[in-house]
Amino acid sequence: MSNPSISNPTIEPPEIIIVDPDEETVACDGGGGALGHPLVYYSFGDQAAVDCGYCGRRFVRRGRGGA
Repeated sequence: MSNPSISNPTIEPPEIIIVDPDEETVACDGGGGALGHPLVYYSFGDQAAVDCGYCGRRFVRRGRGGA
């Protein structure tokens, strides 16, 4: 038997942010001001994309990795 008082939350896919192909580093604070997360920085290195370890946002260099 299911409990109608328990909602079934929908999980949204992570946001994909396209950045300039020359960017080496991106910063993420989760957006939403105080509802975000600590500011963190990620370096692309030789990767076309990096994912935020807090919120899952994906940063993709334009022209690489399908962007």
